[in-house]
Amino acid sequence: MAKKSGFFTQRLAAAIAALFAISSGPMGSVHGADVFAGKQIRVIIPAGPAGSYSLYGQLAVQHLGRFIPGNPAVAISYMPGAAGINAMNYLYEAAPRDGTTIAVADQDVASKQALATNGVRYDATKFNYIGRATANVPVHVVWHSAIVNSIDDLKQREIVTGADGTSGTTVDLPRAQNKLIGTKWKIIAGYRGNIETRIAMERGEVQAAVAPATLFNDQLKPWRDEGKVKILVQYADFRHPAFPDVPTVVEFAESPNAKAVFKFLVSLSTVGRAYAAAPGVPPATLDILRKAFRSMVNDPAFKADAEKRGADLLPMSGAELAAYISDIVRTPPDVIKKTIEVIGVQ
Repeated sequence: MAKKSGFFTQRLAAAIAALFAISSGPMGSVHGADVFAGKQIRVIIPAGPAGSYSLYGQLAVQHLGRFIPGNPAVAISYMPGAAGINAMNYLYEAAPRDGTTIAVADQDVASKQALATNGVRYDATKFNYIGRATANVPVHVVWHSAIVNSIDDLKQREIVTGADGTSGTTVDLPRAQNKLIGTKWKIIAGYRGNIETRIAMERGEVQAAVAPATLFNDQLKPWRDEGKVKILVQYADFRHPAFPDVPTVVEFAESPNAKAVFKFLVSLSTVGRAYAAAPGVPPATLDILRKAFRSMVNDPAFKADAEKRGADLLPMSGAELAAYISDIVRTPPDVIKKTIEVIGVQ
């Protein structure tokens, strides 16, 4: 009987092993297909059809579904309004919690919450971040005829810089530098977009302008190659690969408090163009979306399409992005208070 009992024990062990093999093999992919098969994923854009939010949304529409089990259709949906707040409120409050609605996240999603911006009803730490396609790093350039070559020169000589609107990077960062490190930017605000400020600089109306770092790989490459502009500083907390020799504004901070303010102000550059799902998405579903994102950004066809469209790629994982956004949301109150003081938020 002992031998027979041993035989049945071996058969039972073999059956259990086979069951585990099945559950960790093809059945896992079947489960993934069950989640999205026959469904459509909607990609919300927190702006209109023009601009880089739409560009990265279109890339996801074209490629993301190929890497999701069940190959769901992917469609785009524009939801402009309140500088991105409307879309993020919708994702937080009303979007389905099953992974079928994602957004190209507003790059200010964390800083707006930390600043208690009017209209924000979401908690940025509760979104399920899928991954970042790229950072969005602006650089501040001066025209070649301006008699400054560095930030140190700018502490001695006034430079007129164009700015779009009355707040945002092109206004807030020069203003913060003037107050925290002693530069002499003279800000002429009110231009309608960065393109207008660059045209104003070419015409001699202003001496400086802010432009995305990525444009110097193609559209603005002649400026760089022909020495038409001097790049003084980049507005990020890391050096963009396109400008490894250009210091970040954080590097110029002369005190821990100033450094913290600059890191907060440039956090939008690190968030960049990222994808997020609603709160409450099941962990297994989020894992499917994150794996699909990783496969997408490493796919040769996706990379070729991004290059063709002039889309920069500097990916960050969803887990890393979630941790970064949590840090920004939890910026200490004294840093927020100082930030509000130097940029003049009412």
